[in-house]
Amino acid sequence: MEYYLQKTYYKTASLISNSSKASALLAGQTAEVSMLAFEYAKNLGLAFQLIDNVLDFTGTSASLGKGSLSDIRNGIITAPILFAIEEFPQLDAVVKRGLDNPADIDLVSF
Repeated sequence: MEYYLQKTYYKTASLISNSSKASALLAGQTAEVSMLAFEYAKNLGLAFQLIDNVLDFTGTSASLGKGSLSDIRNGIITAPILFAIEEFPQLDAVVKRGLDNPADIDLVSF
């Protein structure tokens, strides 16, 4: 999970958090306020990506603008899969096989 959160930070949250910090500094805010803006925006960016990952399982292709389950079909393991593995450890072996088999994708996307 730590790796996922770090990857998500660099993919999504870093842009939002650093932009917020820079905006606060440029607006003349203190270092403390700038760091608060950074932390808030970091959490906002992480939440945004988590929701996007859940929508990959629950949304329709039309609403997503891409095929549903596209992350898992491309071998991208996101938070919903990581949480599912915590709840159902037997899924770990399925995920480690690489999810090349459509039946495996169906199994982990229940």
